[in-house]
Amino acid sequence: MARGGGMTVLVVFDVDGTLLDTAGLHHDLATKVLADDGLDVTFQPWGAYRHYTDLGVLDELYNHARGRAITPEELARYDQLYEAALRDHLATNAIGEIAGAGALLEGLFAMEHVAVAFATGSLRRMAGVKLSLLGLDAGDLALATGGEHLTREAMVEDAMAQAMGDEVPERVVILGDGIWDQVAADRLGLAFVALETGAHVFGTGPVETMKDFRTLDAQGLVALAGPRARTGAPA
Repeated sequence: MARGGGMTVLVVFDVDGTLLDTAGLHHDLATKVLADDGLDVTFQPWGAYRHYTDLGVLDELYNHARGRAITPEELARYDQLYEAALRDHLATNAIGEIAGAGALLEGLFAMEHVAVAFATGSLRRMAGVKLSLLGLDAGDLALATGGEHLTREAMVEDAMAQAMGDEVPERVVILGDGIWDQVAADRLGLAFVALETGAHVFGTGPVETMKDFRTLDAQGLVALAGPRARTGAPA
């Protein structure tokens, strides 16, 4: 799942709204946890946050509401609180995968010369719980999260480095459900597959746009990967 010898194709997945039907749930849980601390994360639309990662949102919210950056200790506390909120939700509610996600991952893991990485804006502990719903152990994965990285570009670069080590993939494809995923892919020069599982409607930029994975198998996804373009854009 993480690094392996002779990898030629790298596939990078977002999680919320891409593999699991959790994009709206993530917003709802974060909003409730923060409201309990007297913080209104909805003081501006989610899309207005400069960096669409949990760290980016929390840091901007703290600067807005408290006039300072969030501390590492406070971030670690929210890491625990977000996880607890998700586990409480799961005690009485099921979370579904985006149709075909599990079968697609299984097919990719079985392919030779293909590496798989995960880059999610979620805090790490919550991300681990989400991935466990797909039968995955976060400790075994090339996983970068919005708990370690302010920007999505840095997060994706980290996930790619974990998966590949010193190797350079011949082709890469990244999958996501939000405009922020597409922006990161464009800035990093990566082929982008869009999942229209939420409100955002993608234009002509993605190499493929789909509602779910029922019509896409592992070989089909690998075929969409392309050489990384050097854009010169800052991460």
